[in-house]
Amino acid sequence: MRENEGRDPLGLQTTTQDRLMPLLLPGILELSRRARYFAFHAFLLDEYKGRRLPADGKSLATFIRRREWELGIAVQRCPNECGSSPVGARRLSDVGAGPGPFPRGESVESSFGGYGLYYRSPLIELGIVARAGTMLGEQPIPIDVLRSTDRARRLAATFRSAVEGTEYYRRFMWTSDPVPAAAIDEYAGVACLCRLRERPDERDAVHDAIFGSDPPAAREDDEVAPGVSAALDGGAVQRRRSVGHYLSLVAADPNVPWSGHAYRDALWSYPQPRSDGHALVAGQWAALIAKDIWQEVICSVWSQFCRAGLARSRDLGRGLTHAEVRDVASNMIGGPPAWDSSYPTTAIAASLETAALTVPDRDGEDIDVATASMDTLRWLTAGLDTATSAIVVLLELTRRTEGRADPGWVRASRVRSAWQPSVAEVLAAVGEHLDGQPSLGETLWWLVSRFVVPVHERIAYSKLPDFTFRFRWEEGLLRFYDHGIERFPLAAIRADPLSWITWDLGLWEGDGPNESRLTDRGTEFVLEVLG
Repeated sequence: MRENEGRDPLGLQTTTQDRLMPLLLPGILELSRRARYFAFHAFLLDEYKGRRLPADGKSLATFIRRREWELGIAVQRCPNECGSSPVGARRLSDVGAGPGPFPRGESVESSFGGYGLYYRSPLIELGIVARAGTMLGEQPIPIDVLRSTDRARRLAATFRSAVEGTEYYRRFMWTSDPVPAAAIDEYAGVACLCRLRERPDERDAVHDAIFGSDPPAAREDDEVAPGVSAALDGGAVQRRRSVGHYLSLVAADPNVPWSGHAYRDALWSYPQPRSDGHALVAGQWAALIAKDIWQEVICSVWSQFCRAGLARSRDLGRGLTHAEVRDVASNMIGGPPAWDSSYPTTAIAASLETAALTVPDRDGEDIDVATASMDTLRWLTAGLDTATSAIVVLLELTRRTEGRADPGWVRASRVRSAWQPSVAEVLAAVGEHLDGQPSLGETLWWLVSRFVVPVHERIAYSKLPDFTFRFRWEEGLLRFYDHGIERFPLAAIRADPLSWITWDLGLWEGDGPNESRLTDRGTEFVLEVLG
């Protein structure tokens, strides 16, 4: 069997990646970060079809990867020295720093390059591209093609208009010859990712591609796939609202585009919603933050349990009996903060109700739990990496969300994965658990026995023959493996795509923290989509 740690040992990242993010921000992936790539890839597909190049996936993939490589060199040589990171930056290394002529290469060692990894599924979901296999009459199309709608054609045409006068486009795009520095530099001056803000027509076409939708008549006229699903409209509404909400957060806190901490805090403690639609989407994103706080909580329990269980099993020279496993879990009370295992969990909850609990962070600074932001508390347990700090944060999350019933929160907080319950189910279960007046030791065992041991075993067995177990029951004993017992990370929640795409589209401006402000376009967008 192949041994590896596994990237999601408790199945919590998948809740974010596969369930919540497609709901909250459909059509935008974590690495589909630069708005101009939407136009660039539409242009490539349009050129490929228009020039009647071979209609097979392998040829199209090679064409795309090579054009991404050349754009990447141009981005590296941007006359603005914008420092943008292009698709394939790792493979490019410092190729663009040389004097030229530049060798031909391919951007990413993956089918369809960066297009396939980061932009293909978004462009399909946005209604710009029809994937290979889509029916054209009675025959499936053999390769991805641009849809024959005004939005799609305009997107490709505006990028073409930017580059069609360059020597690169007229000659080198269609040869395998090394590209002279002069040709690349001319191309860089019009094609770099940063130039979108300076091209109103192309910027508006990208904006419409991301936030617009095609009228029914246009869909019926689409020669590739008549009658595109009405889900496209629903996706556009959700994208518009989520981006509008993001911009409202930037308006309230100019650090949001620059700081993950500010971004998460703003999503939890957002300004007064401007409309029912705004309240709906704000509640959804707040539930995402609650899910991540829950993940950090159970991760602290997980990592201490793995450490303690491995140490006990090494002392004994064998796996642990059920009673010994329970003893290990119940005695993860050394903190900080430190309590006796018999201390009532409800007493900790009561001290939170009266704002009478402080917890030292890993630097020794006391954190007042009642007044700290939820993201500060998330960082607190992540930094301390102790089960008792996890209990504190979980109880405080339960306290702050008690009775919350707004529609967006309710919908998103009920999203679960195949492995783990939703955050709403977790918070309800915490309340029921506290009704039994448990001790701290009993609460720790409840968390381990319900959300850690059985979940990890099911996930690890599902990944065989890859061996990802940190522990498993063998002949009545829980055997621990020294196989990666550290914390596991949160899934990305689109901070970078939201920041970069909205900047590329000219919806906000500012050169650093505390300087961000909405442009007139950004203010108008917020008013349009949120009221």
